[in-house]
Amino acid sequence: MIAYNLEFHNVDHLERVPGMSGLRLERFPEHFKRELGISDNHNGQFRAKRAHGCEIRFVTEAKYFDIGLTAVEADVDIVVYYGDMMHSGYTLKAGVCSVIHVEYPEIYKQADVKRLPKGRFAPYVWRVQFGMNGYIYFHYLDTFGYEHRPPLAEEKPEVLWAAYGSSITCGSVTMLYSNSYIEQAALHLGYDVMNKGLSGSCMCEPAAADYLASLKADVLSLELGVNMLIPFEKDEFESRVRYLLQKVLQESPAKEIFVIDIFRNRGPLLTDRSDPQYRNYFVFKEIVKRLAGEMKDDRVTAIDGHDIAADETCLSTDLLHPSDNGHILMGRNLAERMKGENGYGPKEII
Repeated sequence: MIAYNLEFHNVDHLERVPGMSGLRLERFPEHFKRELGISDNHNGQFRAKRAHGCEIRFVTEAKYFDIGLTAVEADVDIVVYYGDMMHSGYTLKAGVCSVIHVEYPEIYKQADVKRLPKGRFAPYVWRVQFGMNGYIYFHYLDTFGYEHRPPLAEEKPEVLWAAYGSSITCGSVTMLYSNSYIEQAALHLGYDVMNKGLSGSCMCEPAAADYLASLKADVLSLELGVNMLIPFEKDEFESRVRYLLQKVLQESPAKEIFVIDIFRNRGPLLTDRSDPQYRNYFVFKEIVKRLAGEMKDDRVTAIDGHDIAADETCLSTDLLHPSDNGHILMGRNLAERMKGENGYGPKEII
């Protein structure tokens, strides 16, 4: 979205919260706080408000700028990029307004910057990228008398990808958010990616299906299953996945839709075979594959999560979330699968 002559990437709207200064970056519509969840898990209602992978983007001729931000609930790591190049990293301490001062790279004054290539982004686009876990409030951008504007279409990737899924899609446990598998795959593919993950609360609710179907994205990925292993049995799981896929296929403008079943995790390793993480693991994977095949739509590609996470060494010791190295490997594997032979848009693997 565009506001205040800035691009708020991966942001559905900016919300003014009573008693708080600034505007909260919201990844999903306001009605999500009423419509997400099941009887004993409404976590999606607040996790939808976390700023995973949101960015504030702009172009300016200013040689330095200040940006005022507040993290709430937890500290949030941010990385400032200039085009595709990392400029600097910061940690926003929860509960206080932080003013980040960023300066034009000193070495650029001595280099012929016109020779810098355009990667995904033009090399002069400032990008403030937010990592995991907290809420983010935007207060102001001060370019000290210089104008600023949102980046133009030709200054950004041609292809926009929206990624729905669990905490794994959110990038959970990564030390650096840009190591998350969707960010890594987007880098390899030359795509722009919107993180629409819901940690621990990816339940395929009708509200989520309706929203995903409405997104004006060129590519859509759906990582399905892991959050539904415990609360649902196979009939309810199948009903929810079927509705999601049908809704997306009926209404989404996406030119490619990738349906990803459960990544490798602790389920098959558990000794208690009555545990639903063990009992439902392969059943749910097969349901996702079968339903994707039943959709009879050339836009749909089913991807086996085992092909993306090659073995359990991709995982951290919780035997669920990939490590940074695991995410990086998964991103490359997913990019290779998404690239295909007849894929949409530029597919230049780096």
